[in-house]
Formats: sequence, C-alpha cells, structure tokens
Amino acid sequence: MATPTLSNRTIDHLRLFIFAVAGTLLIGGMAFTMRHQAATAPLLGTSTPTPTMTSTPTATNTPTATPSPTPTATSTATPTPTPTVVRTFRVTKRATRPPRPTPTPGTPTPTPTPVPRTVLIDTLNLPDVSQAQDHFWFGRPFDGQFATWGSAYYPFGTNARGQYLWHYGMDIQNPFGTPILAVGDGMVVRAGPDDRQLYGPRLNFFGQAVLVQHDIAWNGLPIFTLYGHVSKVLVREGERVRAGQVIAEVGQGGVALGPHLHLEVRVGSPEYRDARNPTLWIKPDPGYGVVAGRIIDAQGYVVPQQLVLLYRAEEPDHYWRETFTYPDNLFRSDPAWGELFAFGDVPIGAYLVKTRLDGRVYSCPITVQDQATTFVIIRGGEPPTVFTAISPETSPNP
Repeated sequence: MATPTLSNRTIDHLRLFIFAVAGTLLIGGMAFTMRHQAATAPLLGTSTPTPTMTSTPTATNTPTATPSPTPTATSTATPTPTPTVVRTFRVTKRATRPPRPTPTPGTPTPTPTPVPRTVLIDTLNLPDVSQAQDHFWFGRPFDGQFATWGSAYYPFGTNARGQYLWHYGMDIQNPFGTPILAVGDGMVVRAGPDDRQLYGPRLNFFGQAVLVQHDIAWNGLPIFTLYGHVSKVLVREGERVRAGQVIAEVGQGGVALGPHLHLEVRVGSPEYRDARNPTLWIKPDPGYGVVAGRIIDAQGYVVPQQLVLLYRAEEPDHYWRETFTYPDNLFRSDPAWGELFAFGDVPIGAYLVKTRLDGRVYSCPITVQDQATTFVIIRGGEPPTVFTAISPETSPNP
C-alpha cells in the first residue's frame, strides 16, 4: 500500500502556522522581559538623593579669607546649601501662641578644625565682669501669641557651622505679615527699602528695614535697634514710637530665605559694624536666664570659633544646646559683659558648660537664675570661674 504524502499547499500552511506561533511566543517573551526590567530597575541602582533642606532665615555664606597669623582672622568659604521652599501667607487674625521650642539633646558632633588664635585677651580692654550689671532694657518684638525667641541654631556671632553668613542679630521666625513691635521708646531714623540707603553690609541686604534710635543710652553712647527683612513698613523717618507699637510686618526681603524678623541692637552708632548681641539686651521671660562667657587659652589668646556645649546637670552625657565663640576681629562684645559667646532663653536650673581646649575637657557647673546673666570664664590650665550680675538690672533715665 502506498504511503500517503502531504501536498505542497498543506506543507506551506503548516510552515506559516509554526512561524506565527513562534513569533507570538517571541514577542510575548520580549514584552515580559521589558516589563520585568522596568519594574526592577529602581532596585538595581542607587537613586539620586534629594538634598536635605534646612529652614534658615539668612542667605548662604560668601567666601572669606582663610585665617592667617595676622591680627585679622576670618572663616573659610563653605558650601552653598539649598534653601527651603517656604509657603508664605498673610496673617488675618492672632494665632494661638506656639509652644516653647525645646532643643533636642544628643551626642556632640565632631569638633570643628581649630582656627588660628591671633588676639591676646589683654589687648581687647574687656570690662570687669565682677562688676557687671544686666541691662535687659528692651521687650520682645512680637505679641506673646507669636513666637518671641531667637533661633538657637543660628545665634549672634555664628555662621551655622559655615553654612550661612556671619550673623549680626537675632532671627525670630513668624508667618509673613505678623505685626512687629518696637522693643523700646525712641525715634525712627531710617525706614524703607535699602536699595539706595545702606542698612547692612551691602545694598539690598534687608529688602526693607526700620532703624530706631532709643531714648536711653549706654554711658553716653546712643543705642539703636534694627528690624530687617520686613514686608511692610508702618512708620516714617522722624516719627516717635513707643515700646509695643506696631512698626512693620514680617517679610522675607533681601537675602532672607523665609519669613522672619532679623533684630539687631547697635551701640555707639547706627552702623552694621556696631551690632551687639541682642540676647544681652532683650529681657528674658520669667523662669529663664542667659548664659555667656569667654574662652582663653593658657597663653592668653582668645579662642575663636570654639564649640561650647551646654548640658543639663541631670544629663551630663547628652548636650542640650551648642554655640561657638565669636571669630577674631569680626564682632564687638557687649560693653557691660565683654562676652565671646552666649546662650539665650535658658530655663532656670543647674547646668554644665563644657568645651574641649588643647586636648583637655573643661566642665564648669553653673546655676541659671531668673531673668539674669550667668557668666563663665574658661582659661587654659586654670579652674573655670563663674559670675552673676551684682544687682538687678535697672533702666537708665532717657
């Protein structure tokens, strides 16, 4: 019997069927592979990190000269941080008073690289702190329903570990449009934009500002307060103002990165270079005080940009606040205290002031008193000394 054979047409149809099935399987396999790769791609590599943004009130630092063994020493240039995007809004009614900020205790970060010590303490003609009196002559620049404390992260005389400009004032963050109060009686001597009139280190630094000369003086030296980065000026030059009067509204003009008030106290002249630490002029709230001091090495040199840590006595292994001593030849100390660092708004109680100087840790126990300054002097090779104001502060007659 003859074996049946397939016709050529049947064979062609069979081949086409086989090719169609194979092509379908191939395309499906490729699609599955692509979908699998797309789904697993993020797991196979490192994604680009999103920069961490820190809300800060002042623009980034500009490069300055590296300190040298000459009488002038400044900080080196530092990286430019990415500013935080801040949503702003106008205040339409009084807000509920925010809670007091509580710094988070922790383990100290590495001590910054020491900078040259160029200034002998004996050349500064600093006052005798054993005879010092407090001069908390000014009130707060905000109603108690708003934040009234200055930034503990970016106090006077520091630059936030090199991230920002050297700071000549106190920054208080509040929403855009928050009313700003005069801290004392006086006369407005400048008010408005600083695109043509100099208020700070350069034009357009504050955007808009108000400068008040007060009715009180320090040993014959005039005293001024400056309110910077404001969104609206509500007073005119030559106008008299009273303590607690609304004179401007919070803004973020000039070099500011977010809405806040930059408050300065200037002694002797209305110029930027004569700014002094506002912490020693703004009266602390009841139940709070101020800690200030100096750090000097065994050879009698001021120790600039020195990390200073404040510990609660009951937690001696976890620091509560940190600051730095002022850089050499850049800031002017308070005329009564001659401080080189300060902590403001410290709750009353027992603390330790610590710093590591020339390979040795110095720890000074202190007691912060109500609405008073506690002053610490740490000198290399000697036991620390502590002083307090000799009498309650009194405001001089105008």
